[in-house]
Formats: sequence, structure tokens, C-alpha cells
Amino acid sequence: MKKTIIIIVSIIAILVTGNTAKAQNTPEDIMAKFFSMFNDDVNSAIDYLFSTNDWLESNKEGTTAMKEKFEASRKLLGNFNGYELAGKYYLGESYAKYVYVLKYDRQPVELVVTMYRPDKVWKLQNMNFHSDFEKDMVKVE
Repeated sequence: MKKTIIIIVSIIAILVTGNTAKAQNTPEDIMAKFFSMFNDDVNSAIDYLFSTNDWLESNKEGTTAMKEKFEASRKLLGNFNGYELAGKYYLGESYAKYVYVLKYDRQPVELVVTMYRPDKVWKLQNMNFHSDFEKDMVKVE
């Protein structure tokens, strides 16, 4: 009986720690979860992204401001129709910037997410979005 309990507890511990590590294994993992939540509940998606960094999660004013900015944009831009990865940039192995095009009915919006890995876990460093990004376009021949 004692061995069975130890085995069950060990399996649960492996599953719990394995899922936590996998959930934040890469910036791509974090952003995949963010976008899987984004379409259904923007506020929960933002909460999740900010929760990856204790320094940002405690900044309730910043989180609230980002939620309000997304809500105001949604009202002006219409339905969210998906996203595209427009670029990713690394500075070393611990600092990454991901640029996404968010596709709304009226027009696209650029979302820039910067991630940082100070030790073993990737964290949100910064997040911003805007609709004035034509300067970033490149000519394709």
C-alpha cells in the first residue's frame, strides 16, 4: 500500500512539473498558449502572458491599461480573424522579440512581444501593439 501511494505521488509530481516546464519551454510555447486563449478571452490571455513575469504581474495598472487598449481597439477594428508571425529576432540566446500581425476586419494591428530568459524560464519582458506599422514593410520582388 505504501509503495502504491509513493508511486502515485511520484507520477503526479512528474506530470505537474513536466507540464509547468513544458508550458514555458520556449517563447513559441508561451505565445501558442496566449493565442489559443486570445480569441475566446483577451483579458485571460493578457493575464496569462503577464503572469510569466512576477515583476510585471504585480503591475496591475499596466495589465489593466493593456486590457483597456485591446478592448478599445476591438470595438474600432471589428472581429479578430487570426494572426501571422511577421518576424522573430534574437539577441543572444536569452532575449527575443516576436512580431505578429493581428488580423481584424477593418485593418491589421502589429503586436510586438519581447521575451527574456534570465535563468531557466522565459518571461514576458514587454508587449506593445499599434496599427501604424507600414514603415516596417519591405519590398518583395
